Amino acid sequence: MNVIVALIFSITPGSIGAGFVLGQPTGLSFSYIISQENFSQFAVAWAIPGRFHVNADFLFQWDLKPNTEDFEMELPGRFAFYTGPGVSFEIDANSTSYIGFKADLGLRYEFKGTPIDVFIEVNPGIRLLPNTTPLMEGGIGGRFYFFRTH
Repeated sequence: MNVIVALIFSITPGSIGAGFVLGQPTGLSFSYIISQENFSQFAVAWAIPGRFHVNADFLFQWDLKPNTEDFEMELPGRFAFYTGPGVSFEIDANSTSYIGFKADLGLRYEFKGTPIDVFIEVNPGIRLLPNTTPLMEGGIGGRFYFFRTH
């Protein structure tokens, strides 16, 4: 029975996750696992100074594995570095819209045998509209994976 539950709730291609991100901005985080190397993530969030955010990212990930000769302990889950392009759409309290592009840099950990991941990321970028200004986002968060489509 435990094997069946692990298979149903494992983070595999086709899994859809939902959770939270705390930082700049803070809000809801969603993820879709495309493959072992790629995933997309989306956020609907609120940031200081009073801006509503919608973000979308396409990410590439690589496993980080410690050298077993130097470490006696193996991680029980999957630890990965990810990076990729993203877009940011913001609306402030005065109904001014902002559109920007960003680069995501993050670390992600999938707990083995559970449908949970946690992450930490930083997202430098640039807002292009209505004027050109620097963009810096980032945060920590976690997601629970509800569905498998495969």
